[in-house]
Amino acid sequence: MVSELKKYLIDGRFLASLTTGIDRYAEQVLNEFDKICTDNIDISILVPANAKKIPEYHNIKVIKSARSKHWTQLVFGGYALFHGMIPINLCNEVSIIAPRGIVCLHDVCYAETPQYYPGIEDFPQDEIQWFRKLYKRIVKKADILITVSEFSKQRITRLLGVDENKIHVIGNGWQHFIEVKSDCTLLDKYQKVKAGQYYFTLTSANKNKNVDWVLSASKYNPSEIFVIAGKNLDKIVDFSVYPNVVYVGYASDELSKTLMKYCKAFVFPSYYEGFGIPPLEAMSAGADVIVSEAASLPEIFGKSAHYISAYNPNVNLSGLMKENVSGKEEVLEKYSWKKAAKKLYELL
Repeated sequence: MVSELKKYLIDGRFLASLTTGIDRYAEQVLNEFDKICTDNIDISILVPANAKKIPEYHNIKVIKSARSKHWTQLVFGGYALFHGMIPINLCNEVSIIAPRGIVCLHDVCYAETPQYYPGIEDFPQDEIQWFRKLYKRIVKKADILITVSEFSKQRITRLLGVDENKIHVIGNGWQHFIEVKSDCTLLDKYQKVKAGQYYFTLTSANKNKNVDWVLSASKYNPSEIFVIAGKNLDKIVDFSVYPNVVYVGYASDELSKTLMKYCKAFVFPSYYEGFGIPPLEAMSAGADVIVSEAASLPEIFGKSAHYISAYNPNVNLSGLMKENVSGKEEVLEKYSWKKAAKKLYELL
């Protein structure tokens, strides 16, 4: 007697956003998963009404919902419960009413201790408490946890008390960047930005991204030009007091790749990262990368990156760049969306 296939349901909430690294992870892993998913897996994705785009999968069944409010907790969770489906969420969330399922928890920075991650003290207490409740909910509702690095796996085990055998590492990729075009004429818009004569940082206002490191480093390296991209950073930083810093605002993938391709180095000084996609994208564009020696970054970039302390911006960058590092190929070959999708397929 042939047993009935388990039915899986993917939370398509990320399709309404598609703006963060977590959204990108879900989108790209599933794009590749769909190519290798065959008839021996019954898998669907529930798509909210406000999705920015509807995926055109061949093997993953697309179910369009007429709703978007109270999405994960009620709409997605209720659908999975009613239809007896195993929920899959790749974006740090679970429904409390859905059956137990598979969840990707990318990192647990809000559960960290000041001894390990001093930056946690900069977060508002209400924000910390909200995320810690979320972590507890995820642990309670997940039969299987996915995370993106061995570092995150170790921290989930240590801080949340999860059995390491329950956690599977499925990392990120960079191949989505192949299709992005670069255009050196985009640099013409910025008077101080000349090819090969600037350091570039793609960041955000999130405190763990540590944009202050770059601002301070610009003072210690007054002859260098620093280009910073990131949405709404001018609301929290007065860039007029940094004469050798060029703020370009939100950067499209095309502008980001162009700035990566023609920079002296891509600078990524984060206090805390579960993985860190931007330096991987920069490597794929041919850039040398400078990353902090914190969290997962040494695991991901090995001997192929230049390292700084996230807490010390007093660095001679010209001297740092003279240090010998390994080639980028080892890192680029190690990580791919195809490999991630294959791991997910084997897990299911």
